[in-house]
Amino acid sequence: MSIAILKQRLNQSVDNFSEPAQIHNKFVKPNKLIKTLELIERKFDDMESIQPIEEKIVNSILKLEKQGKDYLTKRDWKNLAWSLSKKLLSYEDKILFTFKGSELIEQFNKIDPELLKVVYFPLLYSYFAVEQDEINKRPNNWIQLRNILNTNRSTLFRATLRPKKWLTTLTDHPEVLSLDPSKRFIRDFLHNSDDSRVSSQLESLSIAPNSWFWDSLVSSSIKSVKTMKEDDYFKVIPRFLLLLEKNPIYTTAILTALLERYASTSKRTLVHEALKSVCLTQWGNPQYDSSAGWRNVHPDTRKMVVQWFVRADLEAFFKLFSHTADVDRFNYWIKFIDKISFSQIFLGSAAVQSRHAEHRKFIELNRGRLKNLVGSTASNNAFLLKIDNIHIVDFSDTGNACYGYSNLPFNIDKKNITVFELKNKPHSVFKSDSGRGMSLSHSGNWEARFDEKLAELGVFSNQSNSPKYKRRY
Repeated sequence: MSIAILKQRLNQSVDNFSEPAQIHNKFVKPNKLIKTLELIERKFDDMESIQPIEEKIVNSILKLEKQGKDYLTKRDWKNLAWSLSKKLLSYEDKILFTFKGSELIEQFNKIDPELLKVVYFPLLYSYFAVEQDEINKRPNNWIQLRNILNTNRSTLFRATLRPKKWLTTLTDHPEVLSLDPSKRFIRDFLHNSDDSRVSSQLESLSIAPNSWFWDSLVSSSIKSVKTMKEDDYFKVIPRFLLLLEKNPIYTTAILTALLERYASTSKRTLVHEALKSVCLTQWGNPQYDSSAGWRNVHPDTRKMVVQWFVRADLEAFFKLFSHTADVDRFNYWIKFIDKISFSQIFLGSAAVQSRHAEHRKFIELNRGRLKNLVGSTASNNAFLLKIDNIHIVDFSDTGNACYGYSNLPFNIDKKNITVFELKNKPHSVFKSDSGRGMSLSHSGNWEARFDEKLAELGVFSNQSNSPKYKRRY
């Protein structure tokens, strides 16, 4: 006798001895018995999800093969349903993805409705217990299993007097048996840093940690980035970066989606430090052709990130590491940002040894990118910009001029670069009236003079309105 039937008969007995309107007056509510029934029910629920030992499953398979389905008990059918999620006997794959699995799916597709009640949960477990790679190789049996579960879900719920928790959950979330099983959960997944939010909602379904469902949820969440509203997109960037940290397998998909979406926003020129830092760690410097990871995004998207590095480098050079920030020089070079394909900072000993929190943070975020400037004053720093095909070298301390090269007269791969290597007049593309290499000083109306020299080399700013430079004497 089932628990539900026992409970039903108890209620009928109470009704037989009392008028419905007076029932609570004539009999004391059997609280102790009700609690006992609830305890028994929970134990039965727990037993339903307990998987049989492998030996019993194998015996049921062998019994089917030798004696046929007419000799199978309910327990055998249940064992066969569990078998779909297992690697058994001499099979290399889980039974679901074998010829034996095809035979079993055909049997379950024709099974009596009453017997289906017995096997439904282990079939549901098997549906969730496989990985996405397994489904990709042989999807047919898995799809047929999903159809069996989806077709009979409503009928099973209506025919069950007291639905188990897993059946109630399945009824509340029928989309898990659809072609888009994770769509409904994307918002909860992305807007809660607690990864257990969705798993808590679906706990009674006993979805395995390596189930295809979680892969589907993450993949669908990543795809949703493309169609998100701009404000929503910026809010979920930290969530995706955390997801990437915990699940490195999704690194390429997450970074590609985030960067491509960022490139289409109205804030593409604004540096996102966290995203920039993760990109550098995972894919390397986008300014180097050897960084293969950057081939996953469009050239224009890669150019956007290059400009992030350039802007951050110039801001650090002129505003972070310089006590006497030259705003005019920053504004001058930043106007070429859409033509700059490479930037490099050379830090003097004062900056390298600085304990200033912002200095340490910048150095840490750019680990592996920065070079050391040696042979100069401790406070002096230098930067290199490649504008079109011209390499520009400039310094932070006053008294140091600007140099330009078509080909670098030093090895950029070295960690330590001397100030003398950076200052190489004979190789400079800036020429004096006599045709000799020269440097450009920052005295007087230097911006106009720089514009003239760069124009001679075919380098122009794309800014529509040329700035009106301050007149200096």
